[in-house]
Amino acid sequence: MVSVVFSLPPEVGGRQAAVIGEFNNWSHFEHPMIRGSKGFTVTISLPAGATYRFRYLIDGARWENDWDADAYLPNVHGQDDSVVDLTSPVVGAPAAPPPPATATKTAAKTTGATKKAQTSAKKAKTPVKKATPAAGPDAPPS
Repeated sequence: MVSVVFSLPPEVGGRQAAVIGEFNNWSHFEHPMIRGSKGFTVTISLPAGATYRFRYLIDGARWENDWDADAYLPNVHGQDDSVVDLTSPVVGAPAAPPPPATATKTAAKTTGATKKAQTSAKKAKTPVKKATPAAGPDAPPS
């Protein structure tokens, strides 16, 4: 099993939110999110080795995708579903450690499905894959 932290930043607004997907048979009620100072979050344990489509439902009426999803796939409603990929610890991660210049970058986005692999032998945090790096020593001048 993999603990996946689903999160939405405060900018999405709304009074309530839920994560809805293949893992809960698209139930609007099974995984409500908790609102905090950093937005909405919920942690769900999912079986490893699969990919899962999901979306967020805000205030029971507005759909939102995960801004940092592992992938997006079209759905039957003419929109895209977010995808969380649990087939490997970090999809697309390099086999070797990144070069020092890359390692100094930090992510600009603070939302997304964060994967944390947990095993009975040890608990290890899986690095979070983020798309947009913040300014760092090797970033182009703005």
